Amino acid sequence: MSEGPATTAGQVLRLLLRGNGERSGQDMAQRLGISRAAVAKVVTSLRAQGLEIEAAPRRGYRLVSEPPLLLPAMVEARLAPGSLGLPLIHFDEIDSTNLEARRQAEAGAPHGACLVAEHQSAGRGRLDRRWQAPKGSALLFSLILRPSLGLRRVFALNNLISLAVCRALQKHGGVDAAIKWPNDVYLEGKKLAGVLTEFTSRAEAVEYAVVGVGLNVNQDAQWLAGLDQPAMSLAAATGHAWNRATLLAQILGEMSALHEEFMAGGGEELAREYARRSLILGLEVTVREGQAVRRGKAVGFAPEGALLLEEEGGKVSPIHHGDVSLLDWEVLA
Repeated sequence: MSEGPATTAGQVLRLLLRGNGERSGQDMAQRLGISRAAVAKVVTSLRAQGLEIEAAPRRGYRLVSEPPLLLPAMVEARLAPGSLGLPLIHFDEIDSTNLEARRQAEAGAPHGACLVAEHQSAGRGRLDRRWQAPKGSALLFSLILRPSLGLRRVFALNNLISLAVCRALQKHGGVDAAIKWPNDVYLEGKKLAGVLTEFTSRAEAVEYAVVGVGLNVNQDAQWLAGLDQPAMSLAAATGHAWNRATLLAQILGEMSALHEEFMAGGGEELAREYARRSLILGLEVTVREGQAVRRGKAVGFAPEGALLLEEEGGKVSPIHHGDVSLLDWEVLA
């Protein structure tokens, strides 16, 4: 679970959202244990960040609109109590949320802290592949975790965040995405998201892990067509824009539940769910591990996150990392 409560701004905005956008200053002051003047100060701050909030005599405050940004208060207002994602740190521009998360983790940032950016100048995925997106169009965030895990189980975090993305899209948007182990989420046969888990260990135990996500949200079809690989965005797939703050809160909520279940010993069931959402299960694949190349059928996934590969002769081996390609991509058409 996260280390601390939402900020006062997040709590005020949460009350406005739960009150159908409208709430009196006196009511919010009583609920939060602060003065009406303090509430007014928070509202002024939210307005300065681009939120349109009206004030009417005897009616109080009314939330009219929010900017298309990932402002902390907007995400915090939508987080379930105790969810991962706090504190939430927002950047307009950054080199990479994963790089900054590692810097902050080294400086002592707590378990559950989340860093989110409108744009990355050096965003990267697995094997240092570049991740790019127009400013304000994608969901780019990194989560700092400090789990009590041995090195063998840390790879499961990559599977958990992929599951969290798929769960959130299905539950809250009716979108059925699939996972291409170990790092990609696909929609309609095209890449929708990439995940990247990095960690630091001491004495065979994980000191901290950084779980990063780059999710195509509101990029248009024309921009996607200019990429060097087939890609999809939620807007292109569904025909409408998505609220990124809401989506981030939903993914963090799903990740919180998955992380708690995994740490409580639920790895077997989560591996089965991962298999049900897998793009490659039952298919012939090639796995590249450095210079080595292995071929076989993807027959399952281990609780600790490994791909179970059935090679010639029927031997099944766990693969903990590698670059996976389908031998026949036409099966996805």
